[in-house]
Amino acid sequence: MNTCNKTQAVWLVLFLLFAITPGWCQPVLPQKAAGDSIVFDADEVVYHVQTRRVELIGNATLRYRDLQLKAGHITYDQNSRHVTARALPDSTGAKTVEPPQFTRGSEKISGEYMVYDLDTERGNVRDGRASHQRKHYRGARIALDGQKAMNALDLSLSTCDRDHVHYDFLCKNVRILQNDKAIGRSVTFRIGPIPVFWVPFFVFPVKRGRQSGLLTPGVGSNSRDGIFVHNLGYYFAPSEYWDATVKSTLRERGGFLLESRFAYARRNRFSGSMDIGYDHDTSGDGTAHNWRFNLQHQQRINATTNIRGNGQFSTSTNFDRRNSNNLYRYLNRQLRSSFSFDKRWIESGRSIDGSLTYYRDLRTKNNSFQGFPRLSFRQNRRRIFGGNEPTSVTGPWYRAFYYGFSSTLSNSFARNPDPAPNTERVSLQNRVTVNSQHRPMGWLDLTPGFNFNEEFIYSDTDSTTRRTSYNAVLSSGTTLYGIFQPQIGRLRGIRHRFQPRMNFNYNQSGSIFQGTMGFGGNRNWDDARRSINFNIGNTFELKTQRGDDVRRFTLATLNLSMGYDFDAPRQKWRPLRTSASLKPDRRVDVRIAMTHTLYDSTGQRALLRPRMQNLTITSNFRFSGGQGERGNMVIQSALPDGYDPGYDAGYGGGYGGGYGTDFGFERDLYSDFGGTSQPWRFNLSHYIAMRRFGNTTSKTSWVKADVGINPRQFIRIDYSINIDVLPDAKISAQSLSLYRNLHCWEARFSWYPAGFNKGFFFKINIKDIPQIKFEHRRGGFGI
Repeated sequence: MNTCNKTQAVWLVLFLLFAITPGWCQPVLPQKAAGDSIVFDADEVVYHVQTRRVELIGNATLRYRDLQLKAGHITYDQNSRHVTARALPDSTGAKTVEPPQFTRGSEKISGEYMVYDLDTERGNVRDGRASHQRKHYRGARIALDGQKAMNALDLSLSTCDRDHVHYDFLCKNVRILQNDKAIGRSVTFRIGPIPVFWVPFFVFPVKRGRQSGLLTPGVGSNSRDGIFVHNLGYYFAPSEYWDATVKSTLRERGGFLLESRFAYARRNRFSGSMDIGYDHDTSGDGTAHNWRFNLQHQQRINATTNIRGNGQFSTSTNFDRRNSNNLYRYLNRQLRSSFSFDKRWIESGRSIDGSLTYYRDLRTKNNSFQGFPRLSFRQNRRRIFGGNEPTSVTGPWYRAFYYGFSSTLSNSFARNPDPAPNTERVSLQNRVTVNSQHRPMGWLDLTPGFNFNEEFIYSDTDSTTRRTSYNAVLSSGTTLYGIFQPQIGRLRGIRHRFQPRMNFNYNQSGSIFQGTMGFGGNRNWDDARRSINFNIGNTFELKTQRGDDVRRFTLATLNLSMGYDFDAPRQKWRPLRTSASLKPDRRVDVRIAMTHTLYDSTGQRALLRPRMQNLTITSNFRFSGGQGERGNMVIQSALPDGYDPGYDAGYGGGYGGGYGTDFGFERDLYSDFGGTSQPWRFNLSHYIAMRRFGNTTSKTSWVKADVGINPRQFIRIDYSINIDVLPDAKISAQSLSLYRNLHCWEARFSWYPAGFNKGFFFKINIKDIPQIKFEHRRGGFGI
């Protein structure tokens, strides 16, 4: 071999050694600025010396600043600082593997082919896909525009993670601002491949928390309004301290509803809101213009002073009945407005508060001003002798005496429509209390007390101008414990708490008629009343242990009380009252209440043969199965936690909000079931009551049962029935609810065959965007 050939062979070996480098070497290309080095690794690294290009082949990764790029094949051009990434064909050539995956900060994008400029931070992705906060983006072409923005053509946005999405928003052109919003043009909402509706533009929220934007509308129908579209509006949140919402409901029949809400809050300082609703009602013979205005405000002036105010105003008696699904608002026929303030002096235990309260009855048109104003001063319990610093048990006995004082001035009047008369009443009520607590023998509680009440009255309907009463009481009692340690099975201990108590009362009251505010007039003192009361309390507690798990709970209680009235004209012995409860397990709860008279039907005393007057037994049994992975079934609102711009301010278009939390016939017809994780549950409640009035006995009894089952994990069936057993056996109410999990959708059906809310309700909505829904109802609140 000549010298020339030898030289060429040496250069060839050197080129092979330096041009092909195993990936585990992780080479670093130094850059101009410190910290800007490019780190990469791959199964195979190829350097093109003349063109200054680096090829990474097989499991390729490139890192630069906060950027990371993974792909089957990556090419880096050191001259232009362009990075090109693409997938590799598999061994059969039928499909590609290791597609490019681009990560920059919180952005994650994948695609078939990608080009990126490290200097300008701009790039293009073909057939790109991205996921952010449970939202999935797919675009034919995605353009990265610096660190803060991204543009895309033919972008599909959905919360469905399937390859063939069940629904999406197809945007012809969209610009996505990082951690802010996505602005789409020519937006088509599709269910599967079928287009449903189109809007020229739409703003999609991207960042978490409150942010301005268009509300998501919903579509539904009912027998009264026909087809309706609700939640059409805008939410405006320019500051962390206040926001505003404007929305509307368009009805096929019956006009439209406009709503607005303004809310503000500053932590530990003040908060409030203002709601305005306008109902353009064309359902009657003519057109009605009805308004509803609500406001509330509360403010903390300082650590000891607060003010509160709220107001409700309406021009129609049926505004809530027409525009709300909330059961309380539907039944409420009263408007209430009030203003109040309170001031406390913590060290001295004194406080003062005042209020103004106004009620308007929408049915009778009565206007009632209750406590207009009402002023109250209160001195909390305070030691008579000595300061309020803690004293030892062996301190002087006289330092255990305390006093309290309160005074309330109230002005109330009513303005009623003719012919009902107007009324007015002014009163000043004072109350003084003195009491103490002693333990003379260490185990006996002795509590004497004295109460004095006096009220001065001016009223145009009552001739009484002054009432006075005083009461003296002496109470004593103790607590005894019995403890047993049987060590049987899991049972480790039984504790019986026995609490006998006796108190003696002496009270007398008097009234002054005529005169002026209690001065002058005629005084009439009632006879003094003396009585003694006996109470016995029993509590049985258990302690169980299973391994290291120790549980203490109350098994049963039994309480008895009775008394003797020394000054009663005839039957001096008061009824014997008994209450008991039994709760051996969290699934069983039985409560009993009884009242016995100690006199027979002729009024003769019969202490040893008490006669029952009242009996009430309430039993509740709750059972569920399949704990563990499936957890618990919960009933929840369709709206997410926290503030939702599509709120129901109390009238909500009659199609949103007002969800209840109890399952059963009294649950709101339109509330939602969430969670299908508990295989089954069964609740049974029974109530029976017996009352005697002379020779007449009345009995009332009902049974309520509800059952919920999950035949499969994505299906929930709930049924509830309420049966009146006595006096007439009949079914008073029943309900059936079905829930179906449809991956990214969910459907609900509720049916009430009887009762005041008789009807059915159907709704299907997107899980992550519950405002996008279709609903239909018949009946329910008279609709």
